[in-house]
Amino acid sequence: MKFTTAALALLPAALAAPTTTSGFAVPSIIKIHDITTNVNWARTLTNTVRQGTSETSTLYDIPIPAEAAGRTCGLKFKATPNDIVQGTGALDIFKNGFTDLASLNSGNLRNTQIARIVFNPSTGFYDFKRSDFTPTVDSFPCPAGQVLHWEAAAVGEFDVNTVKQDFLSDGVNVPNGISVAWW
Repeated sequence: MKFTTAALALLPAALAAPTTTSGFAVPSIIKIHDITTNVNWARTLTNTVRQGTSETSTLYDIPIPAEAAGRTCGLKFKATPNDIVQGTGALDIFKNGFTDLASLNSGNLRNTQIARIVFNPSTGFYDFKRSDFTPTVDSFPCPAGQVLHWEAAAVGEFDVNTVKQDFLSDGVNVPNGISVAWW
């Protein structure tokens, strides 16, 4: 009888929802910033281009979930064979000064560079190019409950990065586009 009572007392704890130990935060908002006109418009993909007199960058709001508290975060960027990566295939990632991308119709408020990443066609991932810049977002304390305001900008004379964004994550597979892993 004591065993049955003890086992039944443990049952609710065993049935409790499992604790998530890792995952991926994806953007809630993406806007393309036209460098020439200073105008921003909402999109569902990264579109950083430097070609001739045309140049665009991509702005992101990436909310970090509360369950990432006390975890380590790191930037991830993935492209598929259906995405367009040409030229240098490189992106400079910046922290920006805007606080509400939804209402930011012009400007980018670019602040501090936090990484340079370059597309690796053999893996489909953008790798940190440490020889050009020491990244600060390859591994950093997760700012749980906060929103990261970032920008991707083209690098070099000719650079095209048009990458479809996944807005949902299964928590296991790296989403396409930009994401912040937490573990």
